[in-house]
Amino acid sequence: MAESSAPSLLRVQLCIKKKDDVTDEFFHDYWKGNHVKLAFENKKFVGTVLRYNQFHTSPKLKEAAKIFKIPVPEYDGIAEVWVKDVAAWESVVTDEDFVQFLAPDEQHFIKSPIHIMLGYDNTVIGEPFKMD
Repeated sequence: MAESSAPSLLRVQLCIKKKDDVTDEFFHDYWKGNHVKLAFENKKFVGTVLRYNQFHTSPKLKEAAKIFKIPVPEYDGIAEVWVKDVAAWESVVTDEDFVQFLAPDEQHFIKSPIHIMLGYDNTVIGEPFKMD
């Protein structure tokens, strides 16, 4: 008999493009460095987010993806954030410090609009992410 599965977590995917006036190198370095530093300074983000992953791509990889003959989105990255539920994510993005410091920092490297997807994982191969 299979073990009962861990409760599903909400995965928030924020699909982003770099600003037209910044280089690929600046975009990726800023996102990995300055922006992450601000996220870690935000108590609500650190206390609520269960997992945070940055998915980075490049013009070379986007070009390579064209060989598969399916549309390649123009995003330069996807921020993936795992939280307990929609209310948890809402508490992060409406937090006063998040609104005052983290959200405005996006203007340094991210082109508006950011696209969002909410969903859950169905792990088929590998170990699913579990809450401790």
